[in-house]
Amino acid sequence: MDYNDYLEAVRDSGTRMAAAGRADLSAQVAHCPDWDVAGLLGHTAQVYRFVGAVLDQGCGDGPPQMDNVPTPEGDAVIGFFEEFHAAVVAKLEGIDPSAPVWTWTPRTDAGYFHRRMAHETLVHRWDAENAIGKAGPTSEAVDADLAHDGIDEVINVGMQFSTRGPRSNFPAGSLHLHRTDGDGEWMLSSNDGTLVVTEEHGKGDAALRGTASGLYFYLWGRGRGDLELFGDAAVADAWAEASP
Repeated sequence: MDYNDYLEAVRDSGTRMAAAGRADLSAQVAHCPDWDVAGLLGHTAQVYRFVGAVLDQGCGDGPPQMDNVPTPEGDAVIGFFEEFHAAVVAKLEGIDPSAPVWTWTPRTDAGYFHRRMAHETLVHRWDAENAIGKAGPTSEAVDADLAHDGIDEVINVGMQFSTRGPRSNFPAGSLHLHRTDGDGEWMLSSNDGTLVVTEEHGKGDAALRGTASGLYFYLWGRGRGDLELFGDAAVADAWAEASP
């Protein structure tokens, strides 16, 4: 994907999140049961604040030291979100994607955060719009190429690395994913706590077939939607729970 595509996703989805907040801050977020839309905006604003500090720090042996800034309550959370959304967009626009920065993964360039913020914001934009009843079906909610990129990010980054270190808790059964609106097949399995991924056709203990957008949201734990399921549903659900 082009870095401008990532930036546009951050800009557009952030604007739509703020609009959802103006519509109903109290609406409950279905797939984040501890949050209403206000909580979702507050969480995402704090993520933007952290990423902005990482980009300002550049290289480092660990994450930046940050002061605690409490998330405001009520309508003020919308302005709080918009402030840090605008700030992270400006920082991403102003930094060379190849610039060295700290991350919690083997990849250590600023472009990591262009991609990460695009997908963070896309998923939570859908969450916010779904909460207020204005989200489209997951099978159509994200551009196919961007969704394909997001599938790759979930599988090869999100499932394997977290801010707490490498991940090792994966389901025992295998899962095959088959994209129907373009090229893309993935086989997921585990071996002694290590995720094994091959991009090929195969037969898993479970298989899901559908658009790149539908597979993308499934991997982010937003449900199977209208994906076709073959095989063991418990295995498919377990892999969704293994996602970040």
